[in-house]
Amino acid sequence: MSTSGHDDKDVTEGSTPQLPDTAPLLDKRAGRQWPDPEAFHPSEFMRARRPHLFSDTKVIEYAHLDRAVLDHHLETLTNRKQELVFERFARKLAEKELCPNLVPQTGPTGGGDSKVDTETYPVAGEIALRWYEGQSDAAQQRWGFAISAKKAWKPKIEKDLASIAGTKRGYVRAYFITNQYVKDKDRGDMEDELRKKYGFDVHILDRNW
Repeated sequence: MSTSGHDDKDVTEGSTPQLPDTAPLLDKRAGRQWPDPEAFHPSEFMRARRPHLFSDTKVIEYAHLDRAVLDHHLETLTNRKQELVFERFARKLAEKELCPNLVPQTGPTGGGDSKVDTETYPVAGEIALRWYEGQSDAAQQRWGFAISAKKAWKPKIEKDLASIAGTKRGYVRAYFITNQYVKDKDRGDMEDELRKKYGFDVHILDRNW
């Protein structure tokens, strides 16, 4: 017979005694909650102990550019001699939408001596598989880009595409980026004409792009 006031239960020597199930209840009554070990972070622990040392301010910035303002800015680029600024802007857009492996050209306005404003460079297939933006075909193909802010875009594209084809570098695709508006019919006719003439794929990207 047990002489103590505890229940008659055998306790193995060296075993850890079990806490009563009332511990969480007592903790809730005290207004505390047991932390979750899996979701516990030291920063959250310090924030709970010293909330006055942590800022709860959230910095939220929104950049709003009205379409009419951007349209006017693109229309008047040449008046402010910002052709090179537009070239960098168009290249950055192409890196996001088309292919990230673009190398900028240095030299005089109009592409320098390489006959293109920018072009792709070879990238290993293992790296191209990890691209989150653009087309993986550009990793192994040579694409040429011509960027222009001239109002008369038709003579300009004919001249630029003739220069690209004349390099004999094996371009399989050429893009012409312009700040002008291009009608759908004019775009389709020009792309078909230049594609048949030079033997590689041609795409025209205007201000609507």
